[in-house]
Amino acid sequence: MISIQTISSLAFSKIKPHMTVSLGGGHNVFNLAQEIAHHNEIDLILCSPSEITRLNCQKLGLKVVNLNQISHIDLAFDGCDSVDYNFNALKSNGGIHLYEKLASQISDKYVLLVPRKRITKELTNKVQLCIEVAPPCLGQILQTCKNLNLQAQVREDKTIASLAYTSLGNLLIDAYAKNWKDILSINTQLSKQNGVVSTSYFHNLVTSLITTDVKDNAIEIKKGDLK
Repeated sequence: MISIQTISSLAFSKIKPHMTVSLGGGHNVFNLAQEIAHHNEIDLILCSPSEITRLNCQKLGLKVVNLNQISHIDLAFDGCDSVDYNFNALKSNGGIHLYEKLASQISDKYVLLVPRKRITKELTNKVQLCIEVAPPCLGQILQTCKNLNLQAQVREDKTIASLAYTSLGNLLIDAYAKNWKDILSINTQLSKQNGVVSTSYFHNLVTSLITTDVKDNAIEIKKGDLK
């Protein structure tokens, strides 16, 4: 069993006093927030792309500023659904990749806290590419997905009888492929379509991974370490 606390402790060791730190989503990040809550002396500026994380941080007594108030982040931590050996990642299930990508792009270091089983040589086809789409363009984007040989469907809200809408009022399309060998090309073509706001494919943004080895010891993996 992976020791989440071990992962969070290694992540915490990367934080220096007075840093601006972004906390994304997931259990590992929540455990890191708990660790931070025990060390008020390091005097951090915290922000988060996740409403759930912001709420959880407030419950822990941590002050979290809005991401739109931040222009530079020293260190950002996040989770992911799949990451390959080249550090390309899919962050699809949460549906907040627009804000997560914003945090990653203004961060000096963007570190994924990830279970070992989610790190694979190629991105797994079990995880979809999620596309945030302006509602008037939904039909057009679904047709584009079909033209790209993707199996696509509009995400439904699991709590009410409705489609899932983002905080900006957009819809989410979940697109699956037989494999993701051509995901960069697919993502590029989709991103050019009118009405596509953002996708869950993170290319050349991740700087390192914190995970565990076969003995469940926390380790940091940097680019080039995986072959």
